[in-house]
Amino acid sequence: MLKKILFLFKNILRLPLDKIKDNNIHFTSRLSGNTKISRTDIGKNCYIACNTVIVNTKVGNYCSIAPGVQIGGMEHSYWWYSTSTFLSNQCKENNRVNIGSDVWIAGGAIIKQGITIGNGSVIGALSFVNKDVPENSIVIGSPARIIKQRFDSEVFAKLKRTRFWEYDVKEAKLILEEFEMKYKK
Repeated sequence: MLKKILFLFKNILRLPLDKIKDNNIHFTSRLSGNTKISRTDIGKNCYIACNTVIVNTKVGNYCSIAPGVQIGGMEHSYWWYSTSTFLSNQCKENNRVNIGSDVWIAGGAIIKQGITIGNGSVIGALSFVNKDVPENSIVIGSPARIIKQRFDSEVFAKLKRTRFWEYDVKEAKLILEEFEMKYKK
C-alpha cells in the first residue's frame, strides 16, 4: 500500500514539469531518476530507466526502455560550413520518433529522429537505429540490422489481433495467458 502511495505522490510531483516540457506521460508509466524527456507522449505501463534522453517521441503502451538510451534530438549540419547550432540554420530537428507498443529498447541504444519502431520489436543493447524497424523484429548493431523476427509471422499476426497492449495490466495478463494456452507448442 505504501508503495502505491509513493508512486502516486511521485507522479503528482512530476505533473508541473511535464507541462513545462510539453510532455504527456501516462500516470501508470514509471520514470527512473536522471531522465531527460521533452515534447514526448508516453503511453500506459511503460518503464523508462535512468540516464535516458527522449526528445519529440511518441511511445506506445507496455514499452521498456533501459538505461542510457537516447531517442530523437537534433542532427547537427555536418554537410554545411559549421556544425554549431549557433552558426548554422541547417541543423535538423523536430522529426518525431514513433515507437509502437510492447517494444523493448536495451541499454545504450541510440535512435535517430524521425524513426518508426513497430509493435513488438526489440532493439539490442548499444545499437544505432537509423532506419525504420518493422513490427515483430529484433535488431542489433551499428547501424542496426534485423537479425530475426521475434515470433513466427502467423503467431505474431494472431498475437497482434488480441491488441493486449490496449488493456490494463490485469486484463492484458489474462489475454496473454489465454493466448499462451491456445498456441503453446
